[in-house]
Amino acid sequence: MSGAFRAVVAATAAAGIGITAFGDRYLLIGTVAAIGALFSLGWPALLGLPAPRGASVVLLATVAASIGVLLLTDDLAFVAVVFALSVVGAFVHELVRRDGRPRLVESVSGVVAGTAVITSATGWIAVGTGPTAVGLLLCGAVTLAVAATCTALPFPGWIGAGITIVVAAAGGLAVGSVTDVGPVAGALIGLSAGVVVAAAHRLFGQFPASGRPFPALAAAMLPVAVAGLPVYVLARLLLA
Repeated sequence: MSGAFRAVVAATAAAGIGITAFGDRYLLIGTVAAIGALFSLGWPALLGLPAPRGASVVLLATVAASIGVLLLTDDLAFVAVVFALSVVGAFVHELVRRDGRPRLVESVSGVVAGTAVITSATGWIAVGTGPTAVGLLLCGAVTLAVAATCTALPFPGWIGAGITIVVAAAGGLAVGSVTDVGPVAGALIGLSAGVVVAAAHRLFGQFPASGRPFPALAAAMLPVAVAGLPVYVLARLLLA
């Protein structure tokens, strides 16, 4: 799959966040769960982990546990406990392997990195409700979509990355100016979205597996999932 495919998928996932922010909360929850599931299925293959099926099971379990705990407690702090337990799950996954456990460190670190991405995605749900929360979700979604679209443009190397970051920051500034978020917070969200998307595009575009469907989907889902945490942090600062 080409970089343009990953850009389109990432922009579509970000648009899903923005659209469902205006509807019932469970639509947003379903969108975040779908992003986490697609990421979980493709991440082990994208990294070429030695036991991809077991790794996907750990990641899918983390998706279910992190969202479930957040809905029960309404506190992202308890999701950190889920992340800690997912690290234990990564080691348990290695214990049940029966292939001689080759590339053990690579396997554990790959699974733990994946669970960190998944738990970050719950930040989208933890933002909450209300005009400011909806504005934050919309700002994050728009800047991610804009940044992902920029990565599909035929600009070389660091020039393309710079354009992606600048355009995303400008998009955040514009959206923040017309919502309760404010221009400064909007620009910060756009800046973070641009950096994450540009870095993910350059990094995972070099992975041979990114040309296959599920790994390409995982590479596209990663920036959308990771952006949930900075959006939540800004939400706490603005809503405090």
